[in-house]
Amino acid sequence: MDQNVESYPVHGVCPHDCYDTCGLELTVSGNRVVKIQGDHNHPVTRGFACLKVNRYLQRLSHEDRILFPLRRQGPKGSGLFIRSSWDEAMADIGFRLGQIVRKFGGEAILPYSYSGNMGVLSEASMDRRFFHRIGASRLARTICSASADAALKWVYGSRIGPDPEMIPQTRRIVLWGSNPVATNLHEIPLLDQAVAGGAKVIVIDPVKTETAARYGTYIAVNPGSDAMLAMGIGRYWLRESLFDADFVADYGSGLEQYRQAVEPWTLSRTEQATGLTQSVIENLAHELIRVPPLLIRTGYGVQRHRYGAQAIWAISALSILSGSYRHSGGGHLLGNGDAFPINWKVLTRPDLLQGTPREINMLQLGRALSPDLNPPVKALIVYNANPAATAPDQSAVLEGLSREDLLTVVHEQMMTDTARYADWVLPAAMFPEILDLHLSYWHRYIQLNHKAVEAQGEAVSNTEFFRRLAKAVGYGGEGWAKDSDETLVRQALQTSSPWLEGISWESLQRNPVQKVNISPQFRPFIDFNIPLHALRLEPLPIADSQKVKENPVNFHSEGVGFRLLTPSRKNTIKSSFGNITSLLAHEAEPTVYMHVQDMSSLHLKDGDEVLLSNTQGSARFIVQASERVSAGLLLSYAVRWNRDKDGVNVNQLTSQELSDYGGGSTFYDAWVRVEACRREEPS
Repeated sequence: MDQNVESYPVHGVCPHDCYDTCGLELTVSGNRVVKIQGDHNHPVTRGFACLKVNRYLQRLSHEDRILFPLRRQGPKGSGLFIRSSWDEAMADIGFRLGQIVRKFGGEAILPYSYSGNMGVLSEASMDRRFFHRIGASRLARTICSASADAALKWVYGSRIGPDPEMIPQTRRIVLWGSNPVATNLHEIPLLDQAVAGGAKVIVIDPVKTETAARYGTYIAVNPGSDAMLAMGIGRYWLRESLFDADFVADYGSGLEQYRQAVEPWTLSRTEQATGLTQSVIENLAHELIRVPPLLIRTGYGVQRHRYGAQAIWAISALSILSGSYRHSGGGHLLGNGDAFPINWKVLTRPDLLQGTPREINMLQLGRALSPDLNPPVKALIVYNANPAATAPDQSAVLEGLSREDLLTVVHEQMMTDTARYADWVLPAAMFPEILDLHLSYWHRYIQLNHKAVEAQGEAVSNTEFFRRLAKAVGYGGEGWAKDSDETLVRQALQTSSPWLEGISWESLQRNPVQKVNISPQFRPFIDFNIPLHALRLEPLPIADSQKVKENPVNFHSEGVGFRLLTPSRKNTIKSSFGNITSLLAHEAEPTVYMHVQDMSSLHLKDGDEVLLSNTQGSARFIVQASERVSAGLLLSYAVRWNRDKDGVNVNQLTSQELSDYGGGSTFYDAWVRVEACRREEPS
């Protein structure tokens, strides 16, 4: 740092897809960010950041960073581009989009985005306006949490749970498919405070995670059997009269339908499905009901299989039957996304939509890019996402991205796997270079991300990219396309909700971290008004609890294959940070973890290369023995960049099939064969 240049702090917000939505303090000198650290004034961040954000300066100046418009010169996927200008790019893209609309209609244009940047403006504002106006196919953004969201809304009517800042007041905590050591780091101090105060933490997970190792009481459930375990516990409570009948009568509905649904789930049948002994199930049932307040904390991994919504419904039912909401801090916490009633209608302008364009589930991008679709997708516009690496059934996705008749436009910060298939790559600004508003899907703080420095090169924000795109296709003169980022923030906060009363553009200038107006002690559905029906115990509309199978066929017992789980790693956020070498140093190559018993039966040793394959595709990995998994189960953390190994990754093995309800993913239903790769003999 130049000692003669004054440095000063700027408040920022980590924009990545993470529960914590950390408040950050950026130290700026000249037009450079020279330090990024956790904001000490943020009640949840508490002055520390994760190991990823601690390396964010490496992202800002990374060699893969895109700084200027690039036009493809080589075959799709080759990554061969030449530098161009914004004027040339917008002229060509605008002309070609116009041709597509005239010939095929707006539905032939498909947006593809998710939460690569979770800022309100970056994720869902000017982009939605543009696609509504042009009549593009609508994208069902389902890849992460669709099954859970649908189930939560069915049971509770809203995605609101207890305030995580109340965790230290709870006395029984169940981390069900949740691994905060890796994915929710700022929950750990809260859990530790609860433990210091006498709380017991129980971890239910098919993988012995770092969190399970930290808190001791670990229950290794069979993957995909969470619904069965929850229904078995619910039946036991009903049979033994352990449930809170008064709470259910006052706040619940559908008890008799629930009773019928769980009746088949005897201890014996639950044991068969979950792999847990009857005594373990009975003890767990008593532990959950014994000492209030009870907090059930689920992660999103619980619902990434074919019974995903069923699992969230069944676990939610336990929070109602136990009466856990009677106590401050008690209940079911998956997220608090609906604690922020901002004005989405004004931001996204659904009134601009012409007709009723088709909806395409993002999990089925491979099918959507088939030329047989009618009308075919002729233009794909990607931002905040890297589908070449993160979408399921990767072979089908890459085949679609390779189509020469598909105009692919990618607005991106890095030369990702998807960008390599683009016709045009346009440079995207990073969070220190833009203004944005941030919510959290875990805690209840709303934050303003101040623009700290000017963008490097010719990078622009997502909002500016879509303003330019709107102008290129002839919409630039329309009012919706002229709104500035400040105007968009003001519009987002135009709401009559008392939860956001007093939170405004002006107040966020004075204090960029503010909590919504809900007391942490207030109990959802009891102490503050959420307009919803009684808490639903009855099963989901299209899911039949009585017909849920104990487990898919155990191919491993027949010597045919293994079940593969692909959870998030703590060193990356899916493919984000996947090109920061220091973050992958401990796992230099794509790795699959296997139980020592399976290693022995296949005559494998640590460091051997194996080929995993199924009907979707195949990929090679280094195999490592691990006690984190049981026999018959494989673990590979998602997701590596394709360039790390043969141009493919673990999503060669995942499916486009959808879950039981809500159109969610089935990433964790992958079954694979394992073969040792042949070693090259020295000549």
